[in-house]
Amino acid sequence: MEYLRVSLFWYIFVIFAASSDSSSELDVFEAITANYNKYVRPVKNSSEPVVVSIELVYFNLLYMDQKQETITYHTTLEMIWKDENLQWNESEFGGTSSILIPSYLLWKPDITVTSGLSVDYITAEEQRSVSVQSDGTVMSTSFCLITNQCILSIEAFPFDVQKCNITLESLMYTTEQIDLVVGKRRRNMNATIDDGWFWGNAEWTLVSFDKIVEPFYASNKRQWFVVTYFVELRRQPIYYICVLLIPTFVTATICLLGLFVPAMNTGERVEKVNMGMATLLSMAVILGIVAGDMPKAITLPLLGIYVLAELILCTIGVIVSMLIMVAHQRATTRALIPPRWLNTVLFLKMKTIQKPERTDATPVYPQGAIRPLSKETINSYIFVKQHNQVMKKVEKYIDDNKFAEYILLQWIIIFDRIDVFFLVVFNAVNVLMSIILFK
Repeated sequence: MEYLRVSLFWYIFVIFAASSDSSSELDVFEAITANYNKYVRPVKNSSEPVVVSIELVYFNLLYMDQKQETITYHTTLEMIWKDENLQWNESEFGGTSSILIPSYLLWKPDITVTSGLSVDYITAEEQRSVSVQSDGTVMSTSFCLITNQCILSIEAFPFDVQKCNITLESLMYTTEQIDLVVGKRRRNMNATIDDGWFWGNAEWTLVSFDKIVEPFYASNKRQWFVVTYFVELRRQPIYYICVLLIPTFVTATICLLGLFVPAMNTGERVEKVNMGMATLLSMAVILGIVAGDMPKAITLPLLGIYVLAELILCTIGVIVSMLIMVAHQRATTRALIPPRWLNTVLFLKMKTIQKPERTDATPVYPQGAIRPLSKETINSYIFVKQHNQVMKKVEKYIDDNKFAEYILLQWIIIFDRIDVFFLVVFNAVNVLMSIILFK
């Protein structure tokens, strides 16, 4: 029985204490909002400004639209100011030091993200509350999804660092009415805003998040405070290196190898030219991919310059290969003898040849050596002579074929050496160009 009495006593005590706290908050709310006007600045002396401390305590980059030159990020805007019309004595209200009040019932500084193209609040205005301290200090927290303009500098793409500015300011109140501060400096206020968390995303790394407060002068000589956050983002280039840069270099290298590798001894180069044309088409597609991701600026990004340079290099290689093909065809079909200076220029050790010359010798007999011959002797002589003529023609045909084959072989060796020369030159240019552009 005694146990039940003690339990009932503590139950009644807890209920009384809870109802007392609740009534104290209600009393504070009714007391400070009875004659409150949210349309007037909360200062006793109208000549003094309201000190408003603002801070972006959270930043999470969600998306960067490079064609539209905008960034979309999730942030938390915290503001602290002192409302002189919202003060009470804690001892008169059961020691209540702070209460939560719906934000739409109070005066708030009209701080706006002026660089934002769109600002979406995660919590509606009717559902947001502010914390009010007994000394009149008001703390407001707003969770926002903001799309902000960010002018891109794409010259170093994909190794670029972008700098975006986020500006916050009051649209109506001048410096005489609102004094903006940022960071941990709070002037005549005791409250502080803690440091927050700042992240980029999978493609962008947040390098720095600095801020500054500076005055802005309008044409009517009125002055406003502007808070500017400098967001510095560095791109992670690994995706573009693996998907665009390396394939471009490999494609160009294979194109040049296919154009100038001396692997075909017949002199036919049509297949090489066809492969070069196919390579040019693939590199044009890669250049289109790069251009599709970038804003239409007056400058071409570094990766675009590289792809375009590789495209031009392969184009020159195809043209040179076609000229070599024409020269090789002319030299072999006309059975031209290679000049001596080619051996010297190309460091070749080949014998200089000349087309063999044949003379038909007609026998001359002394006048006394001619005797009358029989019919059988004359026929045998005619047969032998015809046989000798045929053999001479066959021998001449064989010699001419051997001479033509030797000339063809010499031209093949010469053009093979020319192919090796251009193969080394073009690939050296390809490697040097890659190193210079991406050093």
